[in-house]
Amino acid sequence: MSEVRPSTCRICSAYCPVLVTLDQGKVLKVEGNPKAPLYDGYTCPKGRALPAFHNNPDRLLHSMKRQPDGSYLPIATDLAIAEIAERLKEIVAQHGPRSVAGFLGNPGVEQVATAPVMMSLLRALGSPMFFSMATLDQPNTKVADALHGVWEGGRMRPETLDVMLIAGGNPVISKQYFGQNPGMRLKELVRRGTQLIVIDPRRSETARRAALHLQPIPGEDAVIAAGLVHLVIASGGVDSQFVEQNATGLAELTRAVERFTPDYVAARAGVPEADLRKAAAIIARAKRGNIGTGTGVSMTGRGTLTTYLYNCLQTLRGFWAQDGDEMLCSPVLLPPASPRAQPRSPFPATGFGEKMRVRGLEQSVAGMPAAALVDEILTPGEGQIRALFMHAGVMRTMPDEARTHRAMRSLDLLVTHDVEMSPTAQTADYVIASKIAFEIPVLSFLVELNSVFHQGYGYSDPFGSAQPALVEPPAGSDVVDAWRVYYRIARELGIQLDCGSMFSSEPSPIDMVNEPSTEDIHAFIAAGSAIPLERLAQYPDGHVFDEARVHVAPRDTACTERLDLANADMIAELAELAAENAALSRGTNFEYPLLLVPKRMQNATNGIYRAEAERLKVRTNPAFLHPSDMAAFRLVPGAMARLSSRHGSIEVVVEADRDLRPGVVAIAHGFGRHPGATPDTRSFGANVNRLTALDDDFDRYSGIPRMGAIPVSLTPV
Repeated sequence: MSEVRPSTCRICSAYCPVLVTLDQGKVLKVEGNPKAPLYDGYTCPKGRALPAFHNNPDRLLHSMKRQPDGSYLPIATDLAIAEIAERLKEIVAQHGPRSVAGFLGNPGVEQVATAPVMMSLLRALGSPMFFSMATLDQPNTKVADALHGVWEGGRMRPETLDVMLIAGGNPVISKQYFGQNPGMRLKELVRRGTQLIVIDPRRSETARRAALHLQPIPGEDAVIAAGLVHLVIASGGVDSQFVEQNATGLAELTRAVERFTPDYVAARAGVPEADLRKAAAIIARAKRGNIGTGTGVSMTGRGTLTTYLYNCLQTLRGFWAQDGDEMLCSPVLLPPASPRAQPRSPFPATGFGEKMRVRGLEQSVAGMPAAALVDEILTPGEGQIRALFMHAGVMRTMPDEARTHRAMRSLDLLVTHDVEMSPTAQTADYVIASKIAFEIPVLSFLVELNSVFHQGYGYSDPFGSAQPALVEPPAGSDVVDAWRVYYRIARELGIQLDCGSMFSSEPSPIDMVNEPSTEDIHAFIAAGSAIPLERLAQYPDGHVFDEARVHVAPRDTACTERLDLANADMIAELAELAAENAALSRGTNFEYPLLLVPKRMQNATNGIYRAEAERLKVRTNPAFLHPSDMAAFRLVPGAMARLSSRHGSIEVVVEADRDLRPGVVAIAHGFGRHPGATPDTRSFGANVNRLTALDDDFDRYSGIPRMGAIPVSLTPV
């Protein structure tokens, strides 16, 4: 007899509440939960396809070990862990603790307990080498905050805004900035009278709701940002009282953006001058506003400069929460907050942590530079990484596929967690079969934590959920929560692990004799939370804790800190931007006439496993072009073509998209087969990372290379 129980989808960090129909432990159906606050019963096609993931006939139910001939055979998970611990002990003894690294990607969203226990093992070993996908996604936001300084009161709440500008983001699909039912939230925003401005080479699902859409040449985001700053200053749109009290550097910034006149920006970025002026006028008139950037800004070059300039624009207009305003993301599972309406001066973006041996990169406020991981493995000498614990699909998501594959196979020990023999799993020495979705307890901590690192995440209202696992793994299987691997390795090595809230300076010791439960690890993570964890468990559908709402307090009369409108490095980069040859910098020419940009797809899971599902009908990642470009290259929808950059080439299926700017190719990352497999683009898509290079136009702070605005050619096959 079937039953319906509440849970949460964790395919992405939106964490949509769902209702799960079960029949004798089998997942039959997933739909949105209308009783859950904030979401209005929303879930996307990926969430509704979760039964197919649970019932995937190709699911990995036993851990696997690579054999000498390259094949894989099942191995008992505890035996695999014992062997891994022994090999790890030998590697550390021979090469030192820095030779061991961990990497966490999107699967960590599903298993919240993984990161703290993986990091605890690395700390106990003495290794600083913990990497995550954060520095290959949008590291520019945290770096720009460090260079500009931050406002303690945070951003203004969305329901209070007169204007919202989104550059290089598409919240309707990505759920960034509007994580809880994004389409509905955007409609409400516009209905209340908020002027939405979207900057995107494609008339995206979000841009269709905008009052104004600027459709630029990819890679010119910093030029547009500088142009808007120039126009707001020149038109008298600066909130002089706010800037005088809270910032320095206005005169220097004014001089730095003088060359970014409307006619120059319009010509260089390919946007109408009238639209640029209109955008600046809307921003200058607004009393309350917010400006956000997405992956389109971070992946197409100069992401840090662009985000820094938009931070400056926020400050020029005083678009920060003021005394008495409700805090945008009041904590529930994070520690209590007491924000004030005052600035915090800039702080170091780098210079305080581990230095890499490649490209002059180092740890930054955004984390360890993931783009350095591959070359840290391949570069011989002291400190070379020899062992890697992988909880991510790097063979689909890391730039420079060939170099990444070479690095993964050169390791002395590579351990991955997976639910299938994915392209990443096929490079590993041990593949740990992992639990999935509704086999894992829910804790909404990660959504809140992300708000600390990026203003586009978090709950706008103090929502929280803690739900039990709904089903047991399939009978006869040998799958584990990923965190248990690190715990059991430590126990094999006789190492004491500590765990706790990342906001605590003194984590608590974990019981290394009696193995804790996943809920026990959740309790460590939520230690000192604003709302006690046990209270969340009282609400099976999740709950908005109104008593947790925090309001911004008045400025401290002794505050002397200031935001910086003229960071020396950013002003110097602005001068370089103004002086460079735009066409030469862009890199397009007769051989490579098009610019490739990343695209998100609603009906496909990319970067993670792909079970057959009726709702996820997209099996490939088409290369989308404007119909005029299709005609120019003599292509028809559904045809095969070769897409080439200066770094490599792939075969793609082409499709038409009238919403794209002519001269642009849009394609989703995260597809493709193992490098040694026979290509089958129509069934598995193409790996865009064959067109990228880890050292191509990389950011000096985070190391993120260019993954968008890449010059490409297109040839019919």
